[in-house]
Amino acid sequence: MADYDAFVSYSHAKDKPIAAALQSVIQTLGKPWYRRRALRVFRDDTSLSATPQLWPSIEQALSQSRFLVLLASPEAAASPWVNKEVAYWLDNKGADTLLIAVTDGALSWDDAVGDFVWREGMPLPPVLTGRFISEPKWVDLRAYRDGANPRDSRFIEAGADFAAAIHGMPKEDLLSQEVRQQRRALRLAWSAAGSLLILSGLAGWQWKVALDNERAATEQRLLAQAQRERAERSLAAATQTANSLVFDLAREFRERAGMPADLVRQILDRAQGLQRQLTESGETTPALRRTEAKALQELVRTLLALGDTTAAFAAAERARAILEELSAANPGDTEWQRDLSISHDWIGDVLVAAGRREEALAAHRKSLVISERLAATDPGNTEWQRDLSITHDKIGDLLRVAGRREEALAAYSKSLAIRERLTAADPGNMRLQHDLSIIHRRIGNMLRVAGRWEEALAAYRRGLAIAETLVAVNPSNTLWQGSLSTSHILIGDVLVTSGQREEALAEYNNGLAIRERLTAADPGNTEWRRELSISHDRIGDVLVTSGQREEALAEYNNGLAIRERLAAADPGNTDWQRDLSVSHNKIGDVLGAAGRREEALAVHRKSLAIRERLTAADPGNTEWQRDLSISHDKIGNMLAAAGRREEALAVHRKSLAIRETLAAADPGNVGWQADLVGSLYKISSVSEPADARALLRRAITIIDALSKSGALTAAQQNWPESFRRALAELPPEQAEAQ
Repeated sequence: MADYDAFVSYSHAKDKPIAAALQSVIQTLGKPWYRRRALRVFRDDTSLSATPQLWPSIEQALSQSRFLVLLASPEAAASPWVNKEVAYWLDNKGADTLLIAVTDGALSWDDAVGDFVWREGMPLPPVLTGRFISEPKWVDLRAYRDGANPRDSRFIEAGADFAAAIHGMPKEDLLSQEVRQQRRALRLAWSAAGSLLILSGLAGWQWKVALDNERAATEQRLLAQAQRERAERSLAAATQTANSLVFDLAREFRERAGMPADLVRQILDRAQGLQRQLTESGETTPALRRTEAKALQELVRTLLALGDTTAAFAAAERARAILEELSAANPGDTEWQRDLSISHDWIGDVLVAAGRREEALAAHRKSLVISERLAATDPGNTEWQRDLSITHDKIGDLLRVAGRREEALAAYSKSLAIRERLTAADPGNMRLQHDLSIIHRRIGNMLRVAGRWEEALAAYRRGLAIAETLVAVNPSNTLWQGSLSTSHILIGDVLVTSGQREEALAEYNNGLAIRERLTAADPGNTEWRRELSISHDRIGDVLVTSGQREEALAEYNNGLAIRERLAAADPGNTDWQRDLSVSHNKIGDVLGAAGRREEALAVHRKSLAIRERLTAADPGNTEWQRDLSISHDKIGNMLAAAGRREEALAVHRKSLAIRETLAAADPGNVGWQADLVGSLYKISSVSEPADARALLRRAITIIDALSKSGALTAAQQNWPESFRRALAELPPEQAEAQ
C-alpha cells in the first residue's frame, strides 16, 4: 500500500508558496471534520527530515506515491531535481498518473506531431518530450503564482481537479462532499449550542417551579426543596458545559485551519452568549465562575490569533472582572490570586496589540505585584516563579519600546536569573528550556541596541542551541519550530551588521524554510503569516546589498502581499500597520534605486501616512517616532534627487527634529546616535556651504565618539574618512565670504 497519495514536484526558486497552498487544498478537500487530512501529499519541505542522503529519500517517497503532481514552469524545466523526479516517475510509474499544473510559461499541443510544441521558455522538463500519447489535461495556476490563498474559492476549485483525480471521483462529487463536510461540522457546533439552550431553559423552568412550590404550602416544602436541588444541579451542569464549550471551541478553532474567520466569530459569539445567559439566569458557584473566566481567557488567545483585538479586549475584561470579584471574596486563595495576575497579563497583551502601550504597562505592573507576592510566599513553586519571569519579560518589552533601555535590561535580567534557577533544578523540563531560549533572545536584542554586537550574537546563539535541542526532541511542536526560526533570523541580523552577507543569507533562508512549513500547515494563523513576511523582508535586504534588485523586489512584494491582507483584516492592529509601512518603504527604496522616482515617492508617502497615524495615537512610542523620521528622510531623498531642494530640506528637518529628541533621551543608544548622524549628513547635502560645514562638524564629533566605543558597524567603518572628505570638499570659509 502506498504511503503517499501524491508527490509534488516543483521549483524551489519560484514555486514554494503555491506548492504549499496546493498541498493544503489537496490534503483537506472533502475531509471529515474529525480527521486531520483526506489525502497524504508528499512535499519535500514538509515531509523530509534532515538527511545527508537526499536523493534516496526522494526516491523512496516517489516509489511510495500513487500520483505525481508537477508544477510546470521554466524554472522547473531547468531544474535538475525536477527532471530527475519526473524521469524516475516515467520509468517506474508511467505518464498516466502524472498530473500537470502550469504556474508560468505557455503550453501548446501539436496534433500533427502528437506532442507539445517545444520552444524557448517551455515550462515542461525536457524528459517529457514525446512521452504523451494524446494531449493530457493540465490546470492553469499562473494567476496564483505570486500569492495563492488556500481559502480562495477559485483556487480551491482548481485544486479540486487534482484532488478528484487522486480520489478517483468526479470533481463535482468531491466539491459536494466538501460542502457536506463543512455543513456537518457546523451542525455539530450549532446542535451543541442548541442542546445547551434547551438544557438552560429546562433548568430555568425547574428553578421557577421550585420557587413557586416552595411558597405554595408548608406541607410541600420537602418536595420543593428536592426540586430546587435538582434544578441547581441542572443549572450547574448546564453552566459547566457552556464554559467547556467556549473553552473547547476557542481551542479547536485556533488549531484548525480552513474555517472562515467570520464564521468562527459567529459560532464563538453564540457560545459566549449561551455562557453569559446561564451565568445570569440564577445563582452560581465560585468554581463555575472560575471556569467561565478560564474559558474567556482561552477565547482571548483565539481572538488575538484571528486579529480581532476589540472582541479580545472585551473577553479579557470580563475574565478580569470575574477573577477580581472572586479574589476579593477570598483573598487567602492563592490559586485565585494567581488567576487574577494572569488576567492582568492578558489585558496587557491585548492592549499591546491595540497600540495602547501605557495602559498595557500599567496592566502588567498590576500582574507583577501579585506575582512577586506569590513567588516570595513559596520560592519552591515552579509555576509561580515562571509566572513572575514571564511578567518581567512583558514589562521589559514595553520599556524597550519606550526607549527606557536600562530599565528594560534590568527587567530581562531578573527574568533570566529566575529561568536559570528553574532549568538548573529541572534540566529535563522542555517548557522551562524554551523559556530560557526566549530570554536569551530578548537580552540579545538589548545588547544589539547598545552596539555590543559580539555579546548579542553570543546570546542569540545560546537561544538557538536550546531551540535546536527542543526541535530535535519533538519536531512536531510548532511553538518550538517558530522559536527556532526566530533565532535564525536574529543571528542573521547581527551577521548582516558585521558585513557577513552570505552567512546571514543562509540563516535567513533557514528561518524562511521553517516559516513556510508552518504557514502551509495552518494558513489561518496570522502570527506565522506575519513572521513569514518578515523573513521575505530580511532576504530582500541582503539581495539589495548584493545588487540583486529584481530578486529583492520580488521578496519585498511577497511580504507586502501578506501584510496587506493582515492589515485589512484588522486595521486596529498597530503591529500589522507598522509592518505594512515597512514594506512600502523597502519597495520604494528599490524603485528609487532603479530610477523610478515618482513611483518610489508615491510608495514612501503611503508609508508616511501610516506612521503619522501611529505616532499621533502614541507619541511616546520611540520605535514609531524613529520610523516616522525614516519615512521623512526617504521622501526627502526622492525630492532631492528630483531637484526639489527646498521641499527636501523641509522634510529632512522634520526627521532631524525627531532624531535629536531621541538621541538626547538616550545618549547610549548607538542606533539613535547613528540615525542622528545620517540626518545631519542629509541636511548638509542640500544646505548652503556654511550651514553644511556646521552640520558635518557636528556629525564628525558623534562619529568619533561612536568609533572610540567600538560601536560602529562594518558598514559604518568608513564614516570617519568619508565625512571628513565631505567637509574638505566644501568651499573654504574665506571664499564664501568673498
